[in-house]
Amino acid sequence: MKIARTLLGLTLAASLSVSAAFAADYTIKPKVTELKVSPERVLLVGNSFMYYNCGVNGYISGFAKDKGKKLSVTMATIGGAGLDWHDVKSYLRPNGLRSYSTTNDGSNKLIFHKYPGGKVFEAVVLQDNSQGPIHPELKKFFEKYGAIHSKDIRATGAEPLFLMTWAYHGRPEMTQQLADATTKVANDNNAMVIPAGLAFANALKERPDLKLTVADNRHPTAAGSYLEAAVIFAALTHTSPEGANYLGGCEKPLSEKDAQFLQGIAWKTVKDFYGWK
Repeated sequence: MKIARTLLGLTLAASLSVSAAFAADYTIKPKVTELKVSPERVLLVGNSFMYYNCGVNGYISGFAKDKGKKLSVTMATIGGAGLDWHDVKSYLRPNGLRSYSTTNDGSNKLIFHKYPGGKVFEAVVLQDNSQGPIHPELKKFFEKYGAIHSKDIRATGAEPLFLMTWAYHGRPEMTQQLADATTKVANDNNAMVIPAGLAFANALKERPDLKLTVADNRHPTAAGSYLEAAVIFAALTHTSPEGANYLGGCEKPLSEKDAQFLQGIAWKTVKDFYGWK
């Protein structure tokens, strides 16, 4: 009985230790924890953290198809860009992005899209330079253009979101710094935050052997892009990516074991961060 109580105490202590470690990754809570409407057309605005491994848009679409969600994802990215490099207002004009597309049945037939009221996208995800929100010379641009873009996005009837990026490999202190800086700007603009950075940190706590960044210590591996997409999908749709058969794309599918692990981390991170049940 004494041994059993000791083991139970150790188990509870370990559990509390892990929970405390997860909680320590951010100090500012999100003000907005859910979108008003589950979007069907989404624009991603960012840089190479989005377009690595053939683009996180393809990964998000893979989850959407597997889960039976109607979700089209368009991406506007510039290598190394901060939000100040993007003219988001121009991306939202009715005759611009996603004004037409081609079928994927081999015929290459053009389809011209019409949008009632000129509302092309229902949600726009904003991702700054990977160190922009905390860089002493760049954070002012993140704050300024985060506000400008949020206003322009809302003028079209869409909802803005901010993507929280991850710490560089070997720089774990960046997790909380990026989390708090991103959440503060999102809260200031009454916008939702997508906690990809927290998911990366949580995954590495449980699986430090899993490579989520490439040799430059910042850009995502296929597993990193998969996790990023799983978090974005979960936040946008309020749907768990768990159980998806989709293993990734760009000729770099993951093992079922790794995919299932990352799906679980994504969903737990999102639920904990937003306080979802």
